Amino acid sequence: MTAHLQAFMAQRPMLRRLAYRMLGDIALADDAVQDAYLRWHDIPLSTIDNPQAWLVTTVSRLCLDRLRASRAAREQYHGEWLPTPVVEEADAGLDPLQALQTGSAISLALMTLLEQLSPDERVAFIMQEVFDHDYSTIANVLGKTEAACRQLVRRAKQRLSDGQARFQAQPARKQALLGAFLGALAQGSLNELLATLAPDVALRSDGGGVVKAASKPVFGPRAVSRLLLGIRRVLPENDQVGIEVVNGEPVLVGRQGTAIRFVLALAFDEAGISGLYLVNNPAKLTGLA
Repeated sequence: MTAHLQAFMAQRPMLRRLAYRMLGDIALADDAVQDAYLRWHDIPLSTIDNPQAWLVTTVSRLCLDRLRASRAAREQYHGEWLPTPVVEEADAGLDPLQALQTGSAISLALMTLLEQLSPDERVAFIMQEVFDHDYSTIANVLGKTEAACRQLVRRAKQRLSDGQARFQAQPARKQALLGAFLGALAQGSLNELLATLAPDVALRSDGGGVVKAASKPVFGPRAVSRLLLGIRRVLPENDQVGIEVVNGEPVLVGRQGTAIRFVLALAFDEAGISGLYLVNNPAKLTGLA
């Protein structure tokens, strides 16, 4: 292994986590990391004082370019756009925002919240709060002053704090709700399913225009329950649905043989299940198979 490749591979897992949190799309994240390597390979190692800082800056700039370019594409996306599910573990014992700020939390609910940030806010927030890079590095990536970058991070933290407050529930409460939800689905019971959902529950689904999915968010316990029970009725008999760890949390995964047909992630608060995130776009599930 060459010195260039060895130095890069030592940083690659961190760079991939960084890029995924910035982009919400593991394929785009891998492309950004690969592009960074191609640039890295052409630069003499003797000219680089801090390989990690160079690679982080390069990947962050590449992600920023992709975020800005993807805005228009996502506006043309068929239906809801949800982040790509990935297999990656989160630290236990942290509340969602703390875990996000340590770089470990990657739940689909929180990754979806990140979508409300502007590209500059998202990059600044993730670099500073998640990966603890200094403001001079962030300013260099964004081409802004350090004061402007501090303002970006402050705004991003406020937006995320407001949003993730809906997803607070004690672990015992989450476990009880998950068990009741699974039981209600297994029984096909509308009343039992309604009892697990918060009054302001919303379901978002991403079929990518390839498979059937709701084109807009579905709001309210009754509408969400009826949609879930409708999906349950049309599932093929040979499909298997079980709990697996995806994005660092227990989710429902539907499989047909070795192929994954959908991932359903849940967000909880003390009132019940407050968010459901259904990803059944085949292109977003290939990495989990």
